[in-house]
Parts: sequence; C-alpha cells; structure tokens
Amino acid sequence: MDDISRRSFIRWVLGAGAALACPFPLGALEPESPKTSLRSEEFAVCHAVRDGDVMPVSAPDRSCDVVIVGGGPSGLAAADELKGTDFYLLEKDAQLGGNCFSEAWEGLGYSTAAAWDSISDPEFAALAKRWKFDWKQIQGEDTAVYDGVWVRDFWNGRADNPALDKLPYSKSIRDGFRAFARDIEDVDLAKDLQRLDSLTFASLLKGYPTELKAFWDAFGPSNWGARTEETSGYVGLSVARDWFRTPRFTWEGGIGIASQRVLDALPPSAKARLLTRASAYKVARRGKKVWVSFFQDGKPRTIEARSVVMATPKFITKHLVAGLPDDQRDAMAAMRYAPFVVYNLCFDRMVHNKGYDTYPIGAKNFMDIIPADWVTHAEGGDPGRKQVLTVYAPQTEASRSDILDDETMMKMAHAAAEEVTALLPGSVEHLREVRISRRGHAMPMSVPGNYTKLQPLVRRDLPPIYFAHCDSQGEISDFFYGALTGIAAAQKAVKHL
Repeated sequence: MDDISRRSFIRWVLGAGAALACPFPLGALEPESPKTSLRSEEFAVCHAVRDGDVMPVSAPDRSCDVVIVGGGPSGLAAADELKGTDFYLLEKDAQLGGNCFSEAWEGLGYSTAAAWDSISDPEFAALAKRWKFDWKQIQGEDTAVYDGVWVRDFWNGRADNPALDKLPYSKSIRDGFRAFARDIEDVDLAKDLQRLDSLTFASLLKGYPTELKAFWDAFGPSNWGARTEETSGYVGLSVARDWFRTPRFTWEGGIGIASQRVLDALPPSAKARLLTRASAYKVARRGKKVWVSFFQDGKPRTIEARSVVMATPKFITKHLVAGLPDDQRDAMAAMRYAPFVVYNLCFDRMVHNKGYDTYPIGAKNFMDIIPADWVTHAEGGDPGRKQVLTVYAPQTEASRSDILDDETMMKMAHAAAEEVTALLPGSVEHLREVRISRRGHAMPMSVPGNYTKLQPLVRRDLPPIYFAHCDSQGEISDFFYGALTGIAAAQKAVKHL
C-alpha cells in the first residue's frame, strides 16, 4: 500500500471513530475516506438480566396459547409451525433473523453473518422445499493462501486432490496433508463418537504438518467458533472428511435470505404477532401458565401463555427461565459462544473473483473473505461492476469487551480493511464504504463434549417450557438445525395445550 493510501486509511479510521463517538454526520468525513457504519445487537436488557438487576414484573396485559422467545431461524420456524394459532413472538432486535440476516449496498446483497448451508439430510431438503428456497449452488471449494500463493479448491477431503500439489512447500509437507486425508477416510465416526467428542481436534492433528493445523485454525473460528485446541475432535474429523462432499448453497445475501423466505411464508395474521424490540427478561411458571415479562418501547409488559418456546441461545436462556433444574442450568452455563464481527467492504468495481471463500493463512485481523456476488457471477461477470466483500473476523472470548467499545471496533475495522486490500493489489482506491456488524455471543462453539454431553441436557423439556435454538442440536451452529429445533418445540407446545 502506498503512502497516500495509508494516510487515507488513517484519516478514515480517526474520522469515522469520532463520527461514531460524537453526534456528527458521516458526510463530514473527507471525500476520499470510505463511509462507515456500525450495526450492533440490542443487548442492554440482556446485560441487565445477566448482571442480576431487579426487573419489574407487571400483571399480564394479554394472554395467548404460545409465546416464542427469540426471532432467529429457530423462532421464525416455530412461528411458521404455529401460524393460524394463538401465539406471539418476542424479538429483542429491530429486525428478525438473528445471525441469519442480510442487508444490501446499492442493490447488492450481502450477509452480516451466516454465509451458506448444505442439504446433508432429508429433513433439510424438506425444509428447503417447504419454504421455496431459490438459492444457488456454490461452485468450487474454498481457497487457501499460503505465503502469498493462492491455492484454489484447496481442501475436498480427498488425498488425491491435485490442488495440494500447489502448496508452496516441500514434498514431505504435501505428503503430510495427503496422509491426513487418507487416515481419516476409514474412521468410524458414529462408532467412536463419544471418545472423539471428548478429544480436541488439535490432539488428532499431532504428527501432521503444522501448515495443516494452521488451515483448520483459520477455518474453525468462522464455521464453528473455535480453533483446533478448543474444537471437538469429532467435529473436526467429520468436517475435514465429509463437509466438502455435500453441495453448498446460498444467495448473494447469504443465509439471511433463508430467514426472509421463512418470514415470507407467514400470512399477514401471523406476521402481526411478531413483536420486535421486545426484550424478554423473565420467563416463570405460574401454576399451569407461564408469565413472560419483557420490555417494549421502554415499558415493562407481561404476556400469560399456556406454553413457551425458548428459541434463545442458552447463555441468556439460563438467566431468563426461572426454576431450571441445577443440572440443566449448569449445562447451559457450560456452553461457550464466540464474539463475531463481520466487515462488509463495498467497492465501486470488482476486486476479487479467485474463489468463493478464501482463507489467507496467518492473517492477523480477519479469517476469511467471501465475494458476496460469487453465486451470481463466480469468475465471470462485468469486471467493472460494483462488489461487496464479506470479511469474517470472529474473536476470542477474552476480546468480547473490546468489541463493545466503538473506537476499538473502528480501529479493528481499519486494520482488517488494510490487510484485505493489501492482499488484493489495486483494490484500496476502489473502497467506498465499510459496514461493520458486531455480535457479542453469536457463534456457539463446538468444543469437546458440547454435542454429546451438553446438548442433550440443555434441550430437555421443562413443560410447559420447551427449548429450541441452533445451539440445542447438531455438531455446529446451522440454520437447518435451528429451524428443526424450533419446529419440534412448537409441536410439543401445541401438544401440551
């Protein structure tokens, strides 16, 4: 990056940080500086609940059969299952979709978190058909960048993958990559599930090249929230062997479009029952009923329900639901969640078409880059078109407090944008806008024991309260797993009635 571009970046980050901290319009920034915006969750009520603040519990001002708490994929799927019944859905944010939420820049869709999904199960295929998913298959595998060398279709789980020959390393290191692929081919994952889920992925990578571990350390945080030292061995091996054999699908706006399709399937009468900016803070059984207390427009309210679907992540569920059994509360408390930051870099021309998901191994300020329009254009299209790059920068748990500070967040965005544009020569002068999305507990971490020990406990029914969310089922956080848990909990809630 030349000196002029570097000075421009410095002006941008300092000016944008001031714009966020002070009530000055972004238009006051220098013309050559990219505009910036920062999207955050509505977390004030959640933090107050976490900190044990005393909240008012008012008498119910309405009643219904079922209350759904949480408006992500799980809650929306529950609402779809309950359409035509007497239900309400409460969502703390202004929009629905949770981590599956899409936006657009000058007509170009992009994701603010979840990127893609796959049809790996007949139940998944049934849901895609139910909601009329018009998505497109992602062409090619992911790209890795080792020491400046771009390796397309880098990992497909097969030892005979010719892409491994392009690694800028010795034959012995390349052979080590192939040995790993051969060694995991015949592992009986189902038979050895309990043992593998108790181990770390890092322990299973010992004896193989450190360059192989470096790839999975870059891949894991964006996909299941953890590096290899904190990843279940079962999850690591199943992903390395099987993930890349199942076609992947998405939209230009990522899996946020899936949430929109579920919402589109709801009739107007059901949509009217979806309450946003409604932050629940207590769910308590009262005899045969449940009181769900929440803030809406700054006012405390309570709904009396005959049953409840908790479509919320367990780190907040354990605080919301009164009377949880000790073992269930302990299991919820043991679940871990990685802070998740996504930068969408908006360019006035195409700057990247070298693959769908790119992992620059050793990058310091982000993990991977996705051209938002890959499923529309792939390597083709008008090279003069505008383009959005979705840059994933998951954080460690220890850095959660850092991302709550706007100035720190802007500096992080600056560093990531600088590193991305350095990777793509000539791109910096075409950067027009940076959009930042931050979520404090977004990614359920697939740590050892999460799948086999914690999930069976956290999803256990507490009639008339039933538990859903993508952290309740499945090896990793996934739209379809979340939807299935929402549907199952909704069916139990109706049966309880």
